[in-house]
Amino acid sequence: MFQAFGVHGPELTPFADMVIDVLLVALAFALLVTAPRTSRHDVYLLATFVAAVTALRVLLQPLPNVQPVTVAALLVGAQLGARRGVAFAVLVTLLSNLLIGDGWWTLFQAIGWGAVAVIGSQLNLGTADKFRSGQLYVAAVCSAFVFDFIASLSIVTSGTTLSDFAVYLAHGLPFDVLHALGNLTFAVWFGHFVFRALESIDSLEELEQSVVEDYVVEG
Repeated sequence: MFQAFGVHGPELTPFADMVIDVLLVALAFALLVTAPRTSRHDVYLLATFVAAVTALRVLLQPLPNVQPVTVAALLVGAQLGARRGVAFAVLVTLLSNLLIGDGWWTLFQAIGWGAVAVIGSQLNLGTADKFRSGQLYVAAVCSAFVFDFIASLSIVTSGTTLSDFAVYLAHGLPFDVLHALGNLTFAVWFGHFVFRALESIDSLEELEQSVVEDYVVEG
C-alpha cells in the first residue's frame, strides 16, 4: 500500500490514493444527503463557498501554514451544523489537495478540519446583528492547534516513538503559531461577512425543527 515515507507521512500508491479520495467523497455526500430540505439555492451557495475557500487556500499556499479553511469550517459548522460543516471540510480538503498535493495526509487534514467544523457547531455566535466576534476569535486561535495536532498524526507509524512525535510537534510550533495568527486575521477580516452570508441557508437545527413541526401539523 505504501511506497515510501515522506515529510507528511507514507506516500501511497495511486490506487490507495484513489480509494481514500472516493471514501471521503462518499462521506461528504452522505452527510449532505442527510440534511433535510436542502434547496437548490442552498446547494449552489454552499458549492460556491467550497470553491471560493479552495481557491483561496491554493493561492495562499506559498505562505507557510496560512490558509482560510480552519475559520471557514468553524463558520460553516456554527451556521449549518456539524454534518454539513464536516462535508464542507472534506470537500475543500479534497479539491485543494488535488492542486496542492494529494496523499495519506489528506485523510488526516479532512479529519482535522472536520473536527474543527464540529467544534464550530457547538459555538453560539449569536446573529448577524448581534455577532459574538470574541467567541469566533478565541475558537479560531485554538482550532489552529487542534487541526495541526490531528494533521501531524499522519507521520505516525509503528516505528514512531513518543519522543519522536514530541520532537516533531515541537519543531512545528512556529508554524502552529503562524496558523493561529492567520486564523485570527481571517476571522477579523471576513468572519462576520461569511456568518451573515450563511444565514441565508437555514441551519440544520432549524430545518429539523421545521420537519418536526410540519409532521405535527399534518398529523
